[in-house]
Amino acid sequence: MPNVEQVANDQGQAMRYVRSLMREGRNDEARAELQNMIDQDPSNLRAILAYGMSLQRDRRLEDAAQYFERAMSVDPNNATAPLMAASVGVQGNNPEYAETHFHKALSLNPSSIPALTGLASLHRRNEKPEAAVEVLERAVEIDPQSVRVRRQLATVLAGMDRQDDAKAQLEFAVAANPGDRQSALQLATLCHRTGDNDRAEAVLTGALDTTPQDLRLLMALGSTKLVKKDYAGAEEVLRKAVDAPRMAPGPRMQERLEAMGEQAQQRREAFHERRNRRRRPSTTAQIALVRALIPQKKLSEAREILSSIPRNNFRAVIVQRLYGDAFAEEGNFEAAVQSYRAAVLTANDGEKILAKIDAAAGDKPATGKASLKPYLDEFDRRASGEDFDQEAAAERRRNQFERRRAAAAERREQRQSRLQQFRQNGGFQGMAQAAQQNQGDAPDGGAAQARPFWQAMMARRQGNNG
Repeated sequence: MPNVEQVANDQGQAMRYVRSLMREGRNDEARAELQNMIDQDPSNLRAILAYGMSLQRDRRLEDAAQYFERAMSVDPNNATAPLMAASVGVQGNNPEYAETHFHKALSLNPSSIPALTGLASLHRRNEKPEAAVEVLERAVEIDPQSVRVRRQLATVLAGMDRQDDAKAQLEFAVAANPGDRQSALQLATLCHRTGDNDRAEAVLTGALDTTPQDLRLLMALGSTKLVKKDYAGAEEVLRKAVDAPRMAPGPRMQERLEAMGEQAQQRREAFHERRNRRRRPSTTAQIALVRALIPQKKLSEAREILSSIPRNNFRAVIVQRLYGDAFAEEGNFEAAVQSYRAAVLTANDGEKILAKIDAAAGDKPATGKASLKPYLDEFDRRASGEDFDQEAAAERRRNQFERRRAAAAERREQRQSRLQQFRQNGGFQGMAQAAQQNQGDAPDGGAAQARPFWQAMMARRQGNNG
C-alpha cells in the first residue's frame, strides 16, 4: 500500500491508509503520516482531528485538546472540533472545560444530538438533574423518535423520583421501536420498582416476540415471573435462557446484515456460531432456574444443577443459600441451617455475623422452622442493601475501570512494541534469513536442531514437509 507522500493529491486514499495503520495498532506510524499531511497543508482539518483522536485514544488528553483547539482555529465554524474537545474534558474529569466546549458546539449546531446528550450527561454527573432534563427535552423536540435520548431522559427523571414521567418516556420509546431491547429492559425495571409486574411481563414478552433468543430478555422475564410466584412459567422461560446463545444479533444488526448481502450474512453467522460453540450454560440462568424449581419440589434436578455451578466469589454464597432452601423445602431444617451458616460465613464479615446470631440465640437456640429465621433475616438485610455504601461502591467501580483501562493501554503499548521490533527485524523475510543464517553457521545441524521452529518454517517455505 502506498504511503501518504505517494498519494498526496488524494486525501481520501491517504486517510484510508492512516486508518489501516491504526487498525493494525501502528499508531506512531499513523501519527507520523498525519503529521506529514499537516506539514503539507497546515489547514488540513481532517488530519488535525484524526491526530487529536489518536492521541485521545492513547489517553494523551492534554496533547489531544491542543489539536482539537487547533482545529477550531483552522475552521471556527466546524462543530466536530469543540465536541471532541468536550469529550476530552469529560474523559479528563475537567467539567468546566467540557461544558464550555459543549456550549460552543451547540452554538455552531443547536440541533446536535451528541452535544445535547453529552451536556446532559455532564449536568447529571455534576448533580444538576433539572438542567439535564431541560437539555434532554430540547433533544426530544429535535428528534422525538430517538430511543437513546428518551432512555437518557427517563434515567434522569427516575433519579428525581418522577417515576410516571420516566415511564411515559420509555413507553414512547418501546412503542416507536418495538425491537429496542434496552428500552424494554429499562421500562420493565421501572415497572418492577413501582410494583407493576404485570406491565413488566407484557413489555418483556413483546420484546421477545422480536428477538426470541435474547438472553437478557429471557432472564428478565424469568425474574419477573419469579417475583409473581409463577414458578412453572418462570421454569419454562429460564430453561430457554440456560441454553440461549451468549451473543445474538438484534433486529437492527439483522437489518444491516441483510443490506450487506449474503456473503456478509454468512460470515457474521459463522462468527456467532464460533463464539457460542461449546460454551457452558449461563450460570446466572441456572441459578434463576433453581429458584423456580425448589418451590415446585423438583429438588433432585435443583441439586444436580447446583452441583455443576462453579463456587467462586459471590456465587458460593448463592449456591449455599439455595442448598439451604432445598433442604428447608423438604423439612430438613438441621441441614438447611448448616447450609445457611456456610452461606453467611462465605460472605463479608461472615464470622462476626454468625457470632451475633449465636449470641442472640443464647443457651436455647430455636429448633425446627424457627431456627431458619435469623439466617433468612440476614439474607433479607443484605438483599435490601441496608449496609451498602454507595460512595464506596462507586469509588470501587471507578478504580476498577481505571485499572482495566491502564491494563488495556499497557497491552496496546506491548503489542505496538512487538510489532515495531518485528518490522525492524525485517518481518517474515527477516525471520527466514535468520533461520538460514543459523543453518549456515552450524554445518553439523546443531543450531538448526536447537531452533526447531525456524527449521520447520524453512522446510515449509522450501516445499519440504517431510
